[in-house]
Amino acid sequence: MLNAFSLSLPIALGVAASPMTILALMILLMTPRALPNAYSFLLGWFVGLFLVGGLVLISPGLNEYTSGPTPAAGWIRIGLGSLFFLISLIISKDLPRRGQVTAPPRWMEKVDTYGPFQAMNVGLFLSILNLKNAAMVASGAVVIAAGGLSFIQEVVLLIIFCFIASLGVLFPVIIYLLFRSVVEAVFAKMKVWLQRYSTLILMIVLIAFGSWSLYRGIILVGLYAG
Repeated sequence: MLNAFSLSLPIALGVAASPMTILALMILLMTPRALPNAYSFLLGWFVGLFLVGGLVLISPGLNEYTSGPTPAAGWIRIGLGSLFFLISLIISKDLPRRGQVTAPPRWMEKVDTYGPFQAMNVGLFLSILNLKNAAMVASGAVVIAAGGLSFIQEVVLLIIFCFIASLGVLFPVIIYLLFRSVVEAVFAKMKVWLQRYSTLILMIVLIAFGSWSLYRGIILVGLYAG
């Protein structure tokens, strides 16, 4: 279990490094119903991560409880690694020029008008329908499923994975609770920085974890091929 945790930890941190998700939560924290919106967003985000990971865990052919990883897990890692590279290539065209600020998605322009229900839906959307986040959660779940663990152990490890993957969106909430009086000035500066470098951050994360996923997948498939 410890080995599966150590292998899935970097992926969980990669999910946590989600600039647009953090930016959306920061905007919600500047709305009149800041904390209810933030807590609803966090709930939607966590549930979405768990659903994506859970669907992977119950997929056939990914684990054998007594014999460890299977070739299917290796091929899925190769596929996910290739997907990470493809996404990084697609978003590379959106890299801003020097001094240019990347415009936020259209849906984000209305976030400051949302209530708790809409905030929860945004959290679900960013965890389930965002290709980068969903693919990385699936990759982490594949690692967990390939660890030769019991189903209960896999579920516990997935919950821990989802919590670590939520650290990025927990950070703005902690700042808000500790420094509420100056939070608007702090978030205004962070918002500009995130908008400017969000695409670059995503590319670095995708290339790093795409390489890692391909490497692990090739090693695993090679073991069975040999």
